[in-house]
Amino acid sequence: MVGSILGGAFRLLRQHPLSVLVWAILYLVGVFAIGLLRILIAPADPANIAGAIGAGLLSQGLALALVAVLVTAATRATLHPYKRGACYLRLGANELRVFALLVLLTIATLVVTFLLTLANGLLLGLLGWLVPATATGWLGAALLLAELAGLIFVQVRLSIALPLTYLYETITVDEAWAQSRGHFWSIFGAFALLGLLIALAGLVLLALFFLPILATLGQTGANVQALMETVLMIVLAAKNLPAASQLLLVSGMLALVALGFVLMTATLASAARTMLGLQDGQIEDLRRARG
Repeated sequence: MVGSILGGAFRLLRQHPLSVLVWAILYLVGVFAIGLLRILIAPADPANIAGAIGAGLLSQGLALALVAVLVTAATRATLHPYKRGACYLRLGANELRVFALLVLLTIATLVVTFLLTLANGLLLGLLGWLVPATATGWLGAALLLAELAGLIFVQVRLSIALPLTYLYETITVDEAWAQSRGHFWSIFGAFALLGLLIALAGLVLLALFFLPILATLGQTGANVQALMETVLMIVLAAKNLPAASQLLLVSGMLALVALGFVLMTATLASAARTMLGLQDGQIEDLRRARG
């Protein structure tokens, strides 16, 4: 099933290369513009907390709106390729629903993170009274790993909520949880393999410019200290590259980031299609099933 999910994502790249290129450019330009806007509207006075919060909320909202438009476009191209337009980009009810879902998921994530932080502080404080200090560190690490695993599990199970919101034309979270039951490892494996492929592509790109440094890492072994030293050496070496090489390196890295984002969104849509066994043109049936 992992191959089927990823196959659907890469099929989008093969069948609609122009759309993928436009989405990638819009993503990069949009992220840069939103970041620049946040800098421009940020209050000069660090004590202006209200202004800082307002600037953060505006930039975050714009970022979610950008993601909603691009995710919906990729979903539309993956599930309903016959609905052609300007690279499948639209501004309508589908985009608004996906945006609303992204806002709800973002708020839920912040609330859960805040509550977990409070609970961890109380629990670790209690453990500090009951167990030795050395054991507290290990228990704290185990607790954090368990919580991280739980968050990943929930995020993977709910990941197809975005394409399902597009398909059902209504905001849905419970349906994503139900449809992904028993398919956690398939969805997680697809995302993990895609992430590995993007990481390998990035490593190949770095090797084109810094092969001697990476070869040194292979000789010393990939421990934490060696990795940190290698990253520092790459940063220093990058500063000494010719301007043309620096431009190529930065452009290549940005292209990988944008391509990774587009393929991740296409993977979401492909996963939803695989879970539901959909064929083109079934959206009317899905509406009736929900009704």
